[in-house]
Parts: sequence; C-alpha cells; structure tokens
Amino acid sequence: MNTFSRNDIQRMTVAALGALLVSNACIGAAVFPAKAADIIVSTASDWQTEVERRIDNAMLSPAKLNDGVVMTEVAMLFDERGNFRSATLAKASGNNEVDQEALRVANSIRYPALPAHLQGKPQRVAMQLFFGRDGEKVHRQRMMADQTATQLAAKADANRAEAAIATQPAG
Repeated sequence: MNTFSRNDIQRMTVAALGALLVSNACIGAAVFPAKAADIIVSTASDWQTEVERRIDNAMLSPAKLNDGVVMTEVAMLFDERGNFRSATLAKASGNNEVDQEALRVANSIRYPALPAHLQGKPQRVAMQLFFGRDGEKVHRQRMMADQTATQLAAKADANRAEAAIATQPAG
C-alpha cells in the first residue's frame, strides 16, 4: 500500500496545475495565428495597410533580382461578402520570377474581409507590389506610387464634384 505525505500531494497538485497551464498556453499559441486573420477593418485605407503588411511578411525577393526596384500589379477578386476568391496578374513586371512570386503571395495570404461599405457586390482590387534588395529604395518607390495614387484620386473626386455642380439647376 502506498502512503502519500502532505508534501507529496502538494507536489502532485502543483505539477498537475502546471501541466494544465502549459497545455492551455500551447492551445492558445496554436489558435492565435488563425484568429489574426479575423481582424476587422472599417476603412479602405486600414484594409490596404493590413493587406500590405501581410504581403510584406510573406513576400520573398527572387534570387535573380538586380539592385533596382521592380513593380508588378496584382488584381484580387473578392465576392459580395468581401471574401478573397482569386488573384491574377494585372501588370507584368518584365521579370517572370517576380510575377510568379507576386501571384504566389497574393494567392496564399489570408485577407481580412473587405470593409462593410465595399461589400454587397463582387470587387476587384488592384495592388502594386514592389520587389528589391534595398529596403529603403523599395520604400521610396512605394511612397512615390502612393502619392501618385492619392493625387489621381483627388483629381477624380474634384472632377466628380464639378460634374455634380454642373448638373444642378440654376436659380
């Protein structure tokens, strides 16, 4: 017959509680990355920032890349509920390895759902992806592209506003 002292019972209790805590921590660590894709974004800008972060984390620069910066454009298709469906090459870079890597990344990452105001009908979203060995050059090129896109969007908004004013009755 086994006899357990009070110290033995306390050690077994502490060991069992420790095992339970470690098990819970392991389960939490396994589930957390899956929950990370469930980030809710409410604006198109926040959505784009989150997608760019995920793309940057998954993207690998091809081995045969020179010192410059190469840009390719990928178009992603989302269903009416804002869920990713597919990606295609919208504008080739001229470097087949870059284009294939861009498509691989675009088809492999988990996208957050599109913001609610963009849901309700299928959406096609084009994104420019920049590749290069020098992170600073890539960053500068991306910033210039963002500035150009912002200027074009502002011009389009101004044209829409002018058209709306022109169609209003006078007087």
